[in-house]
Amino acid sequence: MFQERWIIDFMVYVYAISLAFSFADLLRPSKRLEQLSILFLSGVWVLQTIVLVVQRLALIPISASIDALSIYSWVLISFTLVMHFVYRMSILFFIANSLSFIMLAIHLFFVRSSSPVMEKLLLSELVFLHVTLAMMANAFFSLASIGAGLYLVNNYLLKQKKWNDLLRRLPSLDRLQGMSAWLLVLGTSLLLTAMTLGAIYAYQTIGAQFWEDAKVWSSLWVLALYAFILWKWARRQWHGRKLAWWTLLSLFAVLSNYIITRSGFSFHHWI
Repeated sequence: MFQERWIIDFMVYVYAISLAFSFADLLRPSKRLEQLSILFLSGVWVLQTIVLVVQRLALIPISASIDALSIYSWVLISFTLVMHFVYRMSILFFIANSLSFIMLAIHLFFVRSSSPVMEKLLLSELVFLHVTLAMMANAFFSLASIGAGLYLVNNYLLKQKKWNDLLRRLPSLDRLQGMSAWLLVLGTSLLLTAMTLGAIYAYQTIGAQFWEDAKVWSSLWVLALYAFILWKWARRQWHGRKLAWWTLLSLFAVLSNYIITRSGFSFHHWI
């Protein structure tokens, strides 16, 4: 009955990738990033159109029913794509894209009047998406910290004029810094998406009590920290060693967040 749910899951992942590229283009305008964001969002529009048509014709038993939010999300994506080609504005595109994603997520994973089997299915899929995106974000943060560490090593060797095999094997400073910064962009985008889905899940399971969970606040702190770093980088106020040190040391916030997850201060330890 639920074999077609993979379409929904795939659509969420594609949407998350589109948001990541849109966010990156907002920070550092790039024709390539803009095109990739449009490409993935167009893919979401095609998938969502297929789902709506299939549900309308009742060709296959896809579990999510049509409601106002799904139509709203589809219309918003449609107008966003059209407006982007008529009047290009990165910030408008990103905000509309984010709003549409939130509406789509609420439509897909908010359990309304459904059977216990359906409720269990939707929530289990929501948890899977939430955890997967969060782990991907942490992986990107870790890779960014590694790149920042290599930047500092490279910078030290150059200043000390130690022309050894390690220095020759390391990429250039510009390449290491650029790689770390864009990994932070991807990680921050995925973390924001994961937290959005996690909030939907928590609201349906424990209600407003999820604000009492220390993990929620620590995750918000991690998100705010990386958003602050990216803001400084986008405004070209931080670069070089300062940006590398902040990127490297911010990994401790991710590790602290994980420790809180495994502690008794959070309900995440049994999810």
